[in-house]
Amino acid sequence: MSKSDASIHVLRKVVVDTFLLAGLATCIFITDFLWMPFKRGFFCGDETLMFPFKEDTVTSFMLRLVGLGLPIMCIIICEWVYLRKEQDDQHCFGIRVPAWLRGAYCTLVSFGLGVCFIELTANVAKNTIGRPRPHFFDLCKPSVDCSSPEWQHRYIQAHEYHCTSQHPGLTKNMRMSFLSGHSAWAAYTMVYLALYLENRMVWRGSRVLRHTLSFGAVMLSWFTALSRVSDYKHHWSDVLAGYGIGLAFAVLVWFWGTDLIQKKKNHTPLPQNDVALTIHPETLH
Repeated sequence: MSKSDASIHVLRKVVVDTFLLAGLATCIFITDFLWMPFKRGFFCGDETLMFPFKEDTVTSFMLRLVGLGLPIMCIIICEWVYLRKEQDDQHCFGIRVPAWLRGAYCTLVSFGLGVCFIELTANVAKNTIGRPRPHFFDLCKPSVDCSSPEWQHRYIQAHEYHCTSQHPGLTKNMRMSFLSGHSAWAAYTMVYLALYLENRMVWRGSRVLRHTLSFGAVMLSWFTALSRVSDYKHHWSDVLAGYGIGLAFAVLVWFWGTDLIQKKKNHTPLPQNDVALTIHPETLH
């Protein structure tokens, strides 16, 4: 492949990756801001919706900051350490592209696509199911009088009531309990990071360190998932579903969607020693 063909190949890959990420980002925007969730009703005696409203232990900003920042930082550092001495550099329109930079780019694009997949999956589930959160009654304060016999032992449709509360958190988000986006996001980003560290931190003396870092990443995701139950933001089944989907996406994207640049092995040719074979005449008798 000539230098011009190689440059065009690299440029085409970057353009296609950018187009795919932009398309997925647009779908996420539509499902997050333009798609109104299904309005599900409730039963007056449903105790799973009677929990008090609490603030987030792990805020959305902190979830995004750690979920994106930590893997990106680790991937760039590990790729530089692993491939910094690799001489397999390529050039794109006269610009040298080091092996570690190509390795970081390929891994980060795969990771980013998985982030978009998990975000889009969570948004579709939330809007389609429309399950009220555990603090629904405290946040909404429905207009129906649940002590009245006419509302007892029957399913109250969404058009039969309206929310009377003026709470600032009274948004469409209170109907988006299933599945837990926090749990799915945390599981995907941190499990993917753990898988990456276990497969990329291979230099001498790093075994205990990489096991510890991997365990710490998984525990961050586990803590985030558990906090969604203790904060009364999700039902336990929402968290279980979200964490399971995040875990599945992390494994699938890592094993079938991530291409790592490996070091080229420099084999030293074995010395070709001439072996003199002497045949004595007496051995022929």
